[in-house]
Amino acid sequence: MYKRELDSMIGAGNLPKSLLLYGEDFASSTYAKFIANKIGEKENILSFYFEEYHFESAKNYISQPSLFGDISVLYIKGNKKIPKKEIDTLVGFCEKNANSFFVYEFSGEDKIAKDITKSFSKKKKADFVRFFKPNLSEAVAILAKRAGKIGLGIDNFALQHLFMVQNEDIALSANELEKLLLLDKKVEVQDIDTHVFGMGAMSMDNFIKHFLAGEEIKEDLKQLLDAGSSDEIRIINAMQAYIVQLMMFRTYITVHGRYDAIEILGFPLPPALVQERATQSTKIKLEVYQAMLTHLLEAEFQLKTSSNLDKNTYLYSALIKLQTFL
Repeated sequence: MYKRELDSMIGAGNLPKSLLLYGEDFASSTYAKFIANKIGEKENILSFYFEEYHFESAKNYISQPSLFGDISVLYIKGNKKIPKKEIDTLVGFCEKNANSFFVYEFSGEDKIAKDITKSFSKKKKADFVRFFKPNLSEAVAILAKRAGKIGLGIDNFALQHLFMVQNEDIALSANELEKLLLLDKKVEVQDIDTHVFGMGAMSMDNFIKHFLAGEEIKEDLKQLLDAGSSDEIRIINAMQAYIVQLMMFRTYITVHGRYDAIEILGFPLPPALVQERATQSTKIKLEVYQAMLTHLLEAEFQLKTSSNLDKNTYLYSALIKLQTFL
């Protein structure tokens, strides 16, 4: 099932006896912990993390009914596949025991998770859900909810900036919210540049602006890499995300003859920034966007797969070539 179906089940209080969660790590972890705590009291949750897992202990815990009718929750988190026979046994006990529940958060490869899903059939009062990487508007909504929960004042534009700075990694972005709370003030974009990147470091947005303006980027790139907040692949990914956003503006403007950040991105931006994105987007032809994104994908592939590669030099040459497309 999908996330929306799981949300409906949670709202209705109609969760399966055994549940497998996998896919995007942040969502899987957040939902797994929430569900385990929603079903049972803290003292009635037996948790195993990665190598801690012990089949006999897990089996004994959920196979014996509580004398007082308490709910027993078995929570397992791991990235290695548990033998199918053991999973089937744990799911089977939960199916038969009205007060036993099993929450399995799998953080390994999706292709392995797909094989595990066979043990979580509805016939056994079980189910599974796969989480996907959130898009920009979904990520901002998640971060806004987390910021509200911890009492951090920050607007959607600053959250978007944080998400981009963290290479669209929702978990890293959420962790930074906790740190930014220490500022004890409403967080602005410049606060993120200062405290997430580090004092005096080149921000990703400024780097990309210099790049799109056709300026020499060697020193900017050196600053970005020396700051330690970004590596070669993160920079490539940030370029991809920024260019995709510009392409969205360009496409919308071509179709409608105007621009509207909320309709394009799903949330508002400061007027000056909306104007900047719109202006940048129209300077690039639609066919050029495809060529740029293809080039970035090839660069990402080389950086991830080539063992004997001077990554700094390769990244610089790839970006210089990308500038020739503009």
